[in-house]
Amino acid sequence: MAAVGIIPGLVIGLREGIEAALIVGLIAGYLSKTDRGSLNRYVIVGGILAVFASIAAAGLLVALSIGFEGTAEQLFEGITAIAAVAVLTFMIFWMMKASVEIRRHFQDRIDNVAGRGEVFGLIGFAFVAVFREGLETALFMLGAASATTTTDAVAGVALGIGIAVLLALALPRLYIRVSLKRFFQVTSVILILFAAGLFARGVHELQEASVIQAGSAPVYDLSGVFSSGENNPIGYLLRGILGYSDSPSQLEVAVYFGFLALCAFLFLFAVLRQRGVKTDDEEDAAVSEGDGTSTATIDVGAEVAEKLSSFVKTNVKTVKQEI
Repeated sequence: MAAVGIIPGLVIGLREGIEAALIVGLIAGYLSKTDRGSLNRYVIVGGILAVFASIAAAGLLVALSIGFEGTAEQLFEGITAIAAVAVLTFMIFWMMKASVEIRRHFQDRIDNVAGRGEVFGLIGFAFVAVFREGLETALFMLGAASATTTTDAVAGVALGIGIAVLLALALPRLYIRVSLKRFFQVTSVILILFAAGLFARGVHELQEASVIQAGSAPVYDLSGVFSSGENNPIGYLLRGILGYSDSPSQLEVAVYFGFLALCAFLFLFAVLRQRGVKTDDEEDAAVSEGDGTSTATIDVGAEVAEKLSSFVKTNVKTVKQEI
């Protein structure tokens, strides 16, 4: 059952881990490219400090959640879940927009800090950039724990971050080009579904605490047929990823589908705005193709076709000489 319970945390850890690795990579890569590679050690210091601060923040949130009981616990979980949804939703759409020209954004910030020779400013810049991802992860982990267990949520987030680190190390060595715009679009859809379920659970906790009493009547009750508890692995999985409930209230259903409708509209609007707009990576690829330099993408089909054509021409020439 743990394998099912860790999936929500795994998705969160993977997305946030890749974002953090992307930020550190952009900062370090730009400093090296502009002959300021000696400053990378300050970026690493800021990143490490941010990791420890994020772990401390996550530990504090978990300790607070354990310290509450009864109505206080329901209030804490409800408010935390809704706060996590607000932060998550903002970051989803901000990252979709920023992924188009995220490199330029960070390069401008780095030039402002490193240009003045502010070592502590560079450490602080890296710290804030990474800690923001860590704090978001801590909030989302707490939200995921309300759908599964704290142990599963922590294990899932840790596994997701581990996979993100491996991908960050492996992709450059495998010469694989990944479209950040497509990556964030796909993961954004998954996170929107997760956020909708988290929003509904937050409302459920507030209804349990009698803070909200409107719309408390259940829409249906499938607890005896298709439970969302641990005794039903599929239902438990859907609960963690999509926010499935076997007996949701009227307000939970209204909040769930209302949130999805709003996000669907905003998502389509964001995708339409991005259509025809080249990302930094796509522009780099176009420039590389224009000046004849190699790109990070390996076109296996073109390579095979070229070798096959060369083989055929060589053999045809040999046959003609023999004739």
